[in-house]
Amino acid sequence: MMHRYKQSEAKACLKNKYIAFIGDSRIRQLFYSFVKLINPQIKEEGNKHENIPFEDKSSSLKVDFLWYPEVNGSMKQCIKSWTEGSSSKPHILVVGAATWSIKIHNGSNEALIQYRINITSIAPLLEKLAKSSDVYWILQDPVYEDMLTESRKMITNEKIDAYNEAAVSILNSSSKNSKAKVKVFSASRLIAEETIIQSSDGLHLPESSRETSAMILMNNHCNKIVKPIDGVFYTETTKETKVLNREQTDEWKGWMQLVILIYHISGASTFLPVYMHIRVLVAAYLFQTGYGHFSYFWIKGDFGIYRVCQVLFRLNFLVVVLCIVMDRSYQFYYFVPLVTFWFLIIYITLALWPQIILKKANGSFFWHSGVLLKLGFLFVCIYFLAYSEDVFEKIFSIWPLSMFFELNGSIYEWWFRWQLDRYVVFHGMLFAFIYLTFQKRQILSEGKGEPLFPTKVSNIFLFISVVFFLTYSIWASSCNNKTECNEMHPSVSVMQILAFILIRNIPGYARSVYSSFFAWFGRISLELFICQYHIWLAADTKGILVLIPGTPMLNIIYQLQH
Repeated sequence: MMHRYKQSEAKACLKNKYIAFIGDSRIRQLFYSFVKLINPQIKEEGNKHENIPFEDKSSSLKVDFLWYPEVNGSMKQCIKSWTEGSSSKPHILVVGAATWSIKIHNGSNEALIQYRINITSIAPLLEKLAKSSDVYWILQDPVYEDMLTESRKMITNEKIDAYNEAAVSILNSSSKNSKAKVKVFSASRLIAEETIIQSSDGLHLPESSRETSAMILMNNHCNKIVKPIDGVFYTETTKETKVLNREQTDEWKGWMQLVILIYHISGASTFLPVYMHIRVLVAAYLFQTGYGHFSYFWIKGDFGIYRVCQVLFRLNFLVVVLCIVMDRSYQFYYFVPLVTFWFLIIYITLALWPQIILKKANGSFFWHSGVLLKLGFLFVCIYFLAYSEDVFEKIFSIWPLSMFFELNGSIYEWWFRWQLDRYVVFHGMLFAFIYLTFQKRQILSEGKGEPLFPTKVSNIFLFISVVFFLTYSIWASSCNNKTECNEMHPSVSVMQILAFILIRNIPGYARSVYSSFFAWFGRISLELFICQYHIWLAADTKGILVLIPGTPMLNIIYQLQH
């Protein structure tokens, strides 16, 4: 799989490097395609039969094209100056030539014999250079004979094959057991076999083919430095590398929402281990609610009514419209009342005097203690509210609260949903407090590619996180009684959530990339959750809406498109 290097990635990989391209007009074309990866604005201009320098000052990168169209004494002397002289030797050397020799010697056999002699003389120098540099010998591309001008008709594919065979048989023949070898670059030849017909003169490759060859060269050198991981999913770099950055939380919401959607459509709720794991995903949404809103209020200190209205509108607009149009109660879409309720609780907790914001809490034990006192009071309120279902029902049966939380004239559904994840929002707020405190005291390392803690500490935390993650899964998979497991869930779900967060964020690389595919779904996760009630599900979520009987996958796709 070939990684498509961006300009910034190429510069970072080749920083402080010297690269040399030696050869004829074909190597010159490859040189231009390569430097365009560094500077796309560069123009192919100047005298074609002379050396061409390129320099990128921002990365201290130097790339030279050296005009040596024949493998002869002059080319040998140039290479010898790097192996035996005082000249700075290149970190990457790209060499290739043959068509010029075929042309000026009219395709004679004597020229091929001399080519073998000259490569034999140069090969030890290239192999010596390969001990400390990447050395590539570029095999000759085929030509499109019908398009060649009269002056180039002697450059036949038969001759080119003979010259390539000579180069391959000689290079590395003396160092078969050595790690220092000249890399024979055959990719451009394979590309040319398919694309030379698009050539403008029958000799030189079309630009798209040269660009691919240049990118392969970049991959050959840079992959061992950059270590790119490409696929369908985790290919994008995050704008920032902080814990639970926006792209990461969007991605998290996205894949969770897709799993929940599959869970509802497949009817997997009847299998208790699956049900318990899905409960963790719902809890993770609420954890993010606690983490996100706490972080915003503590950092921004914005407790204005505009912010409250903005969030309430974003959470509730679609649901209110559906309630009116579909004649459903607000509690029917239970998750929206849940996140709305907890947003208001977070707001009230932090907005009440004394308001705790970052600029006040900066380095102050008093203000940090104030935050903990508020969180402690919130926890006590949650605990006592969950202690008695009767008290809970009396509170939420009071008008006008009953208008929002009753379903079919009963508060039970709201009680069940609320108490099932009653502590996880608190856990999210507490995690945000600890994280922001650590961040302010510079305990964490959040630079690009850096592990969150020192290496040994990071490894310990990663090991503990994996153990906790698996422990919860084993417990959830061994559940036999749904009621008993639901009673345990509010206290233990945070274990797997925190384990996932640490596994996802401790390694610097994992924290720096995300899946744009999942993040897109994450940005509309609330809408997807709400709309599934009317797009895929039926009978008040107890069944599946069927438009095309007997074809479940086609049915799902059709509903999605319409």
